[in-house]
Amino acid sequence: MTHTASLEFLMGLQRLAAIVLLGGFALMLAAEWLRPAQGTAWDLRRLVHGGHNLLLWLLGIVAMSAVFGGMVWLLLQWMQFRRIGVLYYLPLPPWALAIAAFALLDAADYIFHRMSHNVRWLWLLHAVHHSDPRMDVTTNLRQHPFHLLATQAWKLLACAAIGVPAWVFLVHEILVLGFAHLHHAAVRWPAWIDPAFSWLLITPRLHWSHHSPRIARTNSNYGSLLSLWDRAFGTLTPPLPDAQPFGLQALTGSRWHSAWGMLVTPWRARRIRSL
Repeated sequence: MTHTASLEFLMGLQRLAAIVLLGGFALMLAAEWLRPAQGTAWDLRRLVHGGHNLLLWLLGIVAMSAVFGGMVWLLLQWMQFRRIGVLYYLPLPPWALAIAAFALLDAADYIFHRMSHNVRWLWLLHAVHHSDPRMDVTTNLRQHPFHLLATQAWKLLACAAIGVPAWVFLVHEILVLGFAHLHHAAVRWPAWIDPAFSWLLITPRLHWSHHSPRIARTNSNYGSLLSLWDRAFGTLTPPLPDAQPFGLQALTGSRWHSAWGMLVTPWRARRIRSL
């Protein structure tokens, strides 16, 4: 593949990522309307809830643009050109390098997610996402801006350590974006989905278990795409049925769920010993 063709391919993947982010969100909103999960309803409170989550996401986009801008894609291409990372030192054919890079990048996501539950300052940021008591597709957007920045920095470090081609990173990101919409959407999924796919993938109900207020379940099912890592490290718990409570017991008051309340949660919640 020529350099020009390679750049065009990467730009096409970037456009596809934007389509999956916005189009996937719209698709899951429609699915929530047509096949709502048990115990969910469209009402004014839900619209307000979604508005706050969306506003927090927009603040995160501003923060990401201010800190990283277009630097992420330039760094990924530079690392690939310089062959930075362990995999480039192994005598692997391109197809094997791509598969290994994809799997190890997914493992890196698992590690960072687990760290976000076990490192106090990361948990204070990530708790904003977990505090949502009305989980739906907008919960996927409910990410503290500082946690988004930390996540992006981790991904770049992981790519540099592993040796991830830019196109593999983008393919992984596209799949993770799509699955994140599926994981959080308040949709009544067919019962056969979990036994059919959970042996390989994190299914929506497996991720719902991760959003349970029960600590044993909150600290499980860390995978974003593959269930392999949770199985390997003993952090997999069974999927939950549709009608289950979500959120964190320590963050149930309304003050935690406005856009401003979510933004200052890490500061306000720092004295709460157990979230």
